[in-house]
Amino acid sequence: MSKPEKKVRYSVLVAAGLAAQCLMSGTAAHGADAQPRDFVPAPAGTHLGLVYYLGGTSDTLVDGNGNDVAGSSLDTNVGLLRYVYFFDVAGIRTDVNVLQPFGGLDNMSIGGTAVGTKDISFGDTTLVGTIWPLNDPENGRYFAIATYLTLPTGEYSATEPGLGSNRWSFAIQPGFVFNIAPKWSVDLVGDVTIYGDNDEGPGGANVEKDASYTALGWINYSASDKTMFSAGVTTSWGGAETVGSIKGADVESTTVRVAWSQMLDPTTQFLMEVGHDVDAQNTFERDTTLTLRLAKFF
Repeated sequence: MSKPEKKVRYSVLVAAGLAAQCLMSGTAAHGADAQPRDFVPAPAGTHLGLVYYLGGTSDTLVDGNGNDVAGSSLDTNVGLLRYVYFFDVAGIRTDVNVLQPFGGLDNMSIGGTAVGTKDISFGDTTLVGTIWPLNDPENGRYFAIATYLTLPTGEYSATEPGLGSNRWSFAIQPGFVFNIAPKWSVDLVGDVTIYGDNDEGPGGANVEKDASYTALGWINYSASDKTMFSAGVTTSWGGAETVGSIKGADVESTTVRVAWSQMLDPTTQFLMEVGHDVDAQNTFERDTTLTLRLAKFF
């Protein structure tokens, strides 16, 4: 394979890796995402079922040097099923989660070359556990630490990008939520994700992936007991891949986001979030991201 061909092939791998990770949040390029006040726990004994739609569109691929690659595009349409159970351990609020993504990638093109993708497939299953060392509803303060173990269960192909990554990954994500005024609160969340190797890369090559990092913040305004508006920003970096002996650049992105959440009844919440990438490198810069979420407590 010539050097130009290797570079094009590497770009395909980066795009596929980004799309697979974006399914976890709909907005962030790395690790595990969080919507507004996700780190406020429900009472012990509560079950929570969630259904997400995660969409994104892009007509700009930015290479590792920050240059646009003409004739590039990618659309993502992903669903996510999530189950959460809250309980106490030695007086500390805890939860367990299971997340299962499904969906596909569409309209993928790199440098004017169309890339065949899996239109519909299952992604990697993720198991999550969270503890709240600080759970202070009286003063509106919560500090939690979530851990994510992603299993290589999704459908994967080295030649046809889809939602499976064919690698294990582990993320740790602390989150702090606090009130700053009677109707205002702030979320501060970060994470680091480490990755196992994908030993079935192009031509059987081993694909290594460096650790990636994410920092995000939300400011929330509670218009009423049922309605909340939020604005936030997310930045991600790291995650450079080495395909065989070819070392790629870090993947970087910054996304601005707004969200609206509404209690439809005492046990049902709807959330809509829209985002836009203001910076990207070695990845697709997304014109629009859309997250729709329906949550049911029982």
